[in-house]
Amino acid sequence: MSRVDLIPVAGSREPFVPVLLEADESEAVLRGYLDDGSLFELREAGRTIGVALLLRDGDAVEIKNIALYPGERGRGLGRGAIDAIAAHARADGARLLTVGTADASVGTIAFYRACGFRDAGTRAGFFDAYPEPVVEDGRVAHDMVLFERALDLDDADA
Repeated sequence: MSRVDLIPVAGSREPFVPVLLEADESEAVLRGYLDDGSLFELREAGRTIGVALLLRDGDAVEIKNIALYPGERGRGLGRGAIDAIAAHARADGARLLTVGTADASVGTIAFYRACGFRDAGTRAGFFDAYPEPVVEDGRVAHDMVLFERALDLDDADA
């Protein structure tokens, strides 16, 4: 697996809106949190492969949005990005990494479980509040499935 680096975005976040929309189908919803938290470019071998928006909440870091450019998927870079985020959060003193996804996102749910996340509940009706229905894998999403990953010594080597 290739090493993925997190590079803080200091300037405008606007150039990253198209890739962030890969992970959040509603531009209106995305713009509601675009300026929150810390935005990082995900880079592999100096190339930008995606972006991640992280929010700190006490001793937890939430992955609010993470997306790879379409041509970068399927090469293990998503897993590398999650491991880099976990290592960054742990080094910053966080003890827990959290993320949520649509209940209809079967592949994404499997991905997070494969990355060491455990089920942490649901937010019923979360996607029902979106301006347009969220459809993934041919199904309309209603609930957000929540996951968490404890940040322990195993993440020190990521």
